[in-house]
Amino acid sequence: MMQFSPEAAPFQSAARRRARGLAVRLGGVLTCAALVTGVLAQEEKKEEKPAAAANAVGLKGLLPAEAPEGLLNTISTLPETWAPWGESVTTELTKFYGETAEDLEGQKAAIGRLKVKLETLDKALEDPQYESILPQLRALRSSLNRRIEVIEAVLDTLSADPTTGRGAAVDAAKAQLTAGIETADSYLDTVKGGDAWKKYLLTSEVRAALAGDADAAKLVETLTPVMDKMLAASKSEDAAIRDFVANGALKTYLHDLTHAVAVLKKATDGVNMDEVRKNLKDLLEGLESYEANVTSDAAAKVRGAFDALRDLTADGGERLSGVLRQHYFNSNLQLAISEGFLNRVLSKTHMEEGGVQDFILGADVYGCQITSTVTKFDLLPAENGIFFRINLNGTVTTNTESYKGQAIIFSNGSHTFEANKGVKFDGEHFSTWPANMHVNASNEPVDASTPLDRFGPIFSGVGKSIAMTEAMRVRPDAEAVAAQRVTSRVGPRFDTEVDDKFTELNGKLHSKVIDTLKGENLYPDYKTYRSTDTELDLSSRLMGEKALGGGVPPKEAVAADEMMVRLHETLVNNFLDTLGIGGKTLTEQELRKLLEEKFSKILNKEVKLPAAKEATGDDAAKQPKAFIFTEKDPLHIKVADGKILLIIRAGFQRDEDKGGNIPPQIVTVPLTITVEGEEVVITRGDVLVDPVEAPDNVAEQVARAGVIKQKIETSIQNKRDTRTLKIDKPDGGEPVNVNVTGVEALDGWISISVK
Repeated sequence: MMQFSPEAAPFQSAARRRARGLAVRLGGVLTCAALVTGVLAQEEKKEEKPAAAANAVGLKGLLPAEAPEGLLNTISTLPETWAPWGESVTTELTKFYGETAEDLEGQKAAIGRLKVKLETLDKALEDPQYESILPQLRALRSSLNRRIEVIEAVLDTLSADPTTGRGAAVDAAKAQLTAGIETADSYLDTVKGGDAWKKYLLTSEVRAALAGDADAAKLVETLTPVMDKMLAASKSEDAAIRDFVANGALKTYLHDLTHAVAVLKKATDGVNMDEVRKNLKDLLEGLESYEANVTSDAAAKVRGAFDALRDLTADGGERLSGVLRQHYFNSNLQLAISEGFLNRVLSKTHMEEGGVQDFILGADVYGCQITSTVTKFDLLPAENGIFFRINLNGTVTTNTESYKGQAIIFSNGSHTFEANKGVKFDGEHFSTWPANMHVNASNEPVDASTPLDRFGPIFSGVGKSIAMTEAMRVRPDAEAVAAQRVTSRVGPRFDTEVDDKFTELNGKLHSKVIDTLKGENLYPDYKTYRSTDTELDLSSRLMGEKALGGGVPPKEAVAADEMMVRLHETLVNNFLDTLGIGGKTLTEQELRKLLEEKFSKILNKEVKLPAAKEATGDDAAKQPKAFIFTEKDPLHIKVADGKILLIIRAGFQRDEDKGGNIPPQIVTVPLTITVEGEEVVITRGDVLVDPVEAPDNVAEQVARAGVIKQKIETSIQNKRDTRTLKIDKPDGGEPVNVNVTGVEALDGWISISVK
């Protein structure tokens, strides 16, 4: 076994046969670091502005100049009876953004007035008389509320005391590092030479320093040398060294060390309020730009500003983080399935016939039996995963003849049984527990035959009476044996079949779902699973490093026999970004083929999308031949006010004699999805065409827009399809028909209910 020791092996180069340990090999590095630190320490620090003076203006200069257009548009869609309220809110918002109060008190008062308007919405949402406009009220409430909460978080961030704010971050970093030390020590206890490593990495000293009352500056002095050692080792030319410190436990220790040093340094350096304000302004502008246009540049601006604020602010960005996690970094896929729907799709009824040939209580038993079973799922409460029981209820009906001596006993049996087996799903793996089983056996003798039957009714009756008396005497024993037989036959089979099924399912889950999604860069970066006694909930988020996630999802509970699928626009847009069509020129057919291939890979089955209607005659000759997609955001959606807006950013390829290529345009296609009778109806609204850059010739732009509009309207037309979906049963049984009962598109979320 190779031994890693801080004195020798792990810091020796096998190729060069060096004999010096890591402390010697990194001595020069640490010496240089110490010299640089000394020089920096002697530099004159830039005088910071007092926090109170820098923050006296609060939001002034940080908010966009105009109230959010999308929010105002939503207000304008309210019924006439809401007009006075809508006008008053519009006035408050317009003044708040365009004429921001000069001082904090005035700004807080304006926010207070907006919160009063929010309370009106909260009351209306509970009032049955407004049921017909509930979707509008929910969307409006969510849109207004998240802006208020973000703005309040900005004010709190501006007014946070550098000492107390950073103190909370310091306490959290110290607790995290203490846990990291325990993890590292536990790992090193399993490694030969681990005690030497503990001494070299000063784990005891670091633990003691964290538990003591040393100030931030002193802790930095203690932690920095240890961090530098580990950072240097992680970048060593020696692969053995790199591999050793890359172990999960030591990697966690290094991460926690680095984080703690960064937080502690911030606690001693003060806060640069000019930089804080600059990034808060970028954050607010980026959020409003994203709300309006769902562009990647706006998302990147938000993420960049937030990352900077975590380094700059007194509280390490904690106040902002809580709000952004809820409204912009939240899950963007939610699935809620009721227990009733689950059983509708997965419950199983089975009947099996067979013969009986057994030896019970000294008698040979022959006959037939019919076993009927019903399998159902019983959800159980669990906060960290999905927990359920598979319940098997059944009846074994028997018709038997028992031969003992020269007597024959005819019996009818009806044995009921219950079995259950626990299963837990953690998001990537199903695990099972051994099955429990209970049998209630009933075996009733109904007739008998003896040798006395041949001597006439009197003797036959005597013989039958004796035989039946004996049969009744041993009936409890016979039923006990029958219960044991059912248990031994049904229990192990139930246990094995369920285990085999979930073993197979685990394999398919990884090979056909998890591995596929990872291969297509579509695997969630965050996911949660939970169950109650009536429904299971799955939430996940697909969000790149410079992208945004979902917001607060709708709160409506699923009905007893319903499944609800909720998709946020960010999930769809993050998926569309993986198509890689930015900057490419594609015909409509090529784009359809690309989408078919993508969906086929994800779903592990061939997917064919319906072909668009082809233009004919003069219309066909005038229409562009292909899309020339922009580098950024070539294909996105925005969900608002009951519509899904398909946004295409592209130029259009066209023959020279038809006017040549059309420069990049923003094409917006409104789509409304409704359920009408037995059909799902997709209705296209008026197509809007706007140039990416202002044209030199307005008349020419009008002509271009007309050509593009005709092209899109030909390609995307109204569509009707059945609302009935067929879901294949895992056991290969008859597919189950379920129906789409509603589609709602509001405030970024597409909600699809299925019964």
